[in-house]
Amino acid sequence: MPLRTKSINIKGLKQRQNIVFSINFSLKPRSYKLKKTTENFLNDANKYIFVQDFERAEAILKQLTRKYPEDYEILFRRVEVSSKRDTLPELIHEFKKLCKDFPLSKAIEFAHILAKIRLLNQIDSKKDKMHTPIKHAFEATRNIEHISPQRMPLVNMLSNKKLRINRTLDIPDDYIAEESPKFDSLYLDAEVKKEKPATANPESKEFLLEKTLNLQSKYPENYAAWYLAGCALECNGKLSEAIEKWDQAFKLNSKSTSILATLTELQQLGVIPENSPDYSEIFESLDKYLVHGHFETHTSLYNEFINSGDHKNAIGALKTLADWLQKQYGEVPIEVEILCLLGAMQAYKLAKNQAAAEACRSEVENLVIACKKSPRDMNQISFIAQLCEEYGLKSVARICYFAILISLDTPQDLIIQTASHCVSTNPSDGLLECLKVAYKNTHGCAEVRFCMLLCGLKTEKVDISEYMQKKNKIRELITIDSNSPVVFPTLEELYSLYNFDPEVNYYLGEINSKIGNYYNAKKHFQNMFSLDYFNTDGTLRYIFFLLKSHDYNTAREVAQEALSLATITEQQSNEMHWSIAAAFYSEGGFEKTHHEILKSLENDPWNHSYLVLYLRANLNIDGNEFLKEKENIIKEFEEALLNLETTSLHKNEIIEKLISHGNDCLRSGFSEYAWVLGKCAMLMSENINEQLLYFLAKAGAGYNARTAVQQILLLLRQKNGPKEFHFGTLSTCIAQIYSFSGDWPLVDEWLNISKNNRALFNKVTKPKLFELEALSITMKGSDLKRAQSLLEAAIDSYDNIHKVPMDTKVLHGYILVAQGQFNAGIEKMQNNISSNASVQSLYFLVKGLERAGQLDNTTKETISHLFQIYPTNTFEQKMIEEIFYTVGSKNSTSPVGLAC
Repeated sequence: MPLRTKSINIKGLKQRQNIVFSINFSLKPRSYKLKKTTENFLNDANKYIFVQDFERAEAILKQLTRKYPEDYEILFRRVEVSSKRDTLPELIHEFKKLCKDFPLSKAIEFAHILAKIRLLNQIDSKKDKMHTPIKHAFEATRNIEHISPQRMPLVNMLSNKKLRINRTLDIPDDYIAEESPKFDSLYLDAEVKKEKPATANPESKEFLLEKTLNLQSKYPENYAAWYLAGCALECNGKLSEAIEKWDQAFKLNSKSTSILATLTELQQLGVIPENSPDYSEIFESLDKYLVHGHFETHTSLYNEFINSGDHKNAIGALKTLADWLQKQYGEVPIEVEILCLLGAMQAYKLAKNQAAAEACRSEVENLVIACKKSPRDMNQISFIAQLCEEYGLKSVARICYFAILISLDTPQDLIIQTASHCVSTNPSDGLLECLKVAYKNTHGCAEVRFCMLLCGLKTEKVDISEYMQKKNKIRELITIDSNSPVVFPTLEELYSLYNFDPEVNYYLGEINSKIGNYYNAKKHFQNMFSLDYFNTDGTLRYIFFLLKSHDYNTAREVAQEALSLATITEQQSNEMHWSIAAAFYSEGGFEKTHHEILKSLENDPWNHSYLVLYLRANLNIDGNEFLKEKENIIKEFEEALLNLETTSLHKNEIIEKLISHGNDCLRSGFSEYAWVLGKCAMLMSENINEQLLYFLAKAGAGYNARTAVQQILLLLRQKNGPKEFHFGTLSTCIAQIYSFSGDWPLVDEWLNISKNNRALFNKVTKPKLFELEALSITMKGSDLKRAQSLLEAAIDSYDNIHKVPMDTKVLHGYILVAQGQFNAGIEKMQNNISSNASVQSLYFLVKGLERAGQLDNTTKETISHLFQIYPTNTFEQKMIEEIFYTVGSKNSTSPVGLAC
């Protein structure tokens, strides 16, 4: 960035003196390497400058001046402090004497010159700030009869500097006099006269500039000479040339406080080139008390002054932080206001000023209450609580902690931290109530639940160590042997010590339920639920107990309440819906049971319990008499599920009954019920066979193809599913489902997936793949020769010809007809058609006869009377429409939509 021109005047300097930097509100300590050098003797002076006690700082620097007359930094620092106190004329006079006492000291000579330069800067600044406004105000108010006085707070500019080294006494831009004066000509004359003594005999700027340049030429290796020349150039309005001098001075001494203060200010203004070093970082590393805005610096200095008994400057150490924030951000954070009041309260107490200390304490309490009522960041409230606790205001800190615990906006980590702290320091009944609210707001946080237990035990004066040892012992014992005679007495003992532990109540509820003591079991379960309703597993045990004790209404209410919890898992939600459905079923609400159990099946479609309850409910719904007739099949299936000793032969018999009943359901319009039967048959089967796979695919297509496919994909997660139902079988089954739906692009896609899993092929999967691909080709009317080859390969895959499905044989005959082999094809189709043939077989028979020109009226009539056709899915519906269209009419119009 280019430097400013030489024409910059002294008015621009006030901007640099009002520059402030960002606050470092971190508690992380910053390291400063302090060695025993003369530079560190400035540390004590810097502390007093930091808190605006310039009188004490100047006294220290005055002693150091005679002790270290050759130290430039001490002497230059004294000049800057003197400029703050407006005592530069006296300092110039003192330096004049010191020059005689120490004639060989270049440091005193240079400081003497610097003081003169600063005095000239101060005079120019006063002219700009005082004379011009007074003159203008005098002119503007000549014709005004009355000026209303307005009292405004006086801005303390020195407390708002981050850089404590300011080389001129400047009045800030926002300066407003405490009382607006009435000007007259006599007052103006007096002001002019008042200024004359201070400027009576100063050396001129030009003379000082020439003198400093000569010193710089004379002592080119002395950084102070270069620094002094820069100050003189700045006083003469030549800022860019001054920066060059200061830059050379920095190269000669990169640890000079005076140089770094100057360059840091200019860098913040943007007049230093961008490739320059970070002067502010170097400057701050010299001494932490050179910079305002670091929280730990202000607080550590406060403690240092408190320990030394300097109460006034202790208060000032915190006040400078508030002043700096006000200047930087236009406001003081509430926690810093409270910190200042707490620090003042402690200082006043040590100073035996009880009235002032009580006033500070009262104001802190008022601010805390106001914070609690207004929306605040909870981390801010937590910080305030820690401050109040540290300064002994535990009751005020408690207000903050309780507000954190009950707020909906508090982060969970902060709630856990606050709960743990409060329980360890001050447990109470009030805290326990707040923890209950926090537990609800955190949706059952385990850490908060544990804090609740500890708080309750502490308030009841229970030995926590002994209690937890017994409780852990009981947990281990229940895991090993829940029927041990030691368990119940030990739980009763724990309950007598503290009866608000939800875990103990849960164990007692379970044990009383097992021994048939329903009254006590219900009491303990109710206690558990009221204390810890977020423990969903415990709530489920409570619901099961209510169902067992026939309290269906309460079971349903508890389950509905548990479903409203945000932390409930999908599996727990399924169990809640099952519980509600079971309660409805027990009360005879079969329709409601049906609708409720579907919510569980939606997420867990292969759960035995859900499927059985669905079947039970549908058996008893009015209008389902057809299903009720086969109730014995469902009961037999249920018994087989519960009986672990059921033989494979018996299971296969049940599966055949389920498939047969399922086919009847499909033809009767109970497609959803048939799909559930298909899933039950699949879960019971130990091995996959062609009949089961065919029925599952047909039932899925009849119910809803896409939903069925989604649920079949979930079957891979079932640990207790059929052994041979792997991804190869699954993809073949899905392809067949889509074939029953007539969705040939998806059929081809899943066939390709299945082909990529050739290693998983078995005797059922391999021929089925060939059949499906041949069917897809035929329905699209494309490569019939390939379709014939595939079907012949499928037929060869079977052990004998009698195991080949009829549909496959009929399809093979149709393909022969389609390729012109009419006699062979028609003969093969007719030999494999019976009264229970599928819609697909009948369709290809009719279309084959039509292609061969053998579909005469006699044949049509025979076909119409021979078959009773029941469509079970949309694709079969289309085929049936095509059949009836073909049989009922000789007109050659467009078909329903089938390619062949």
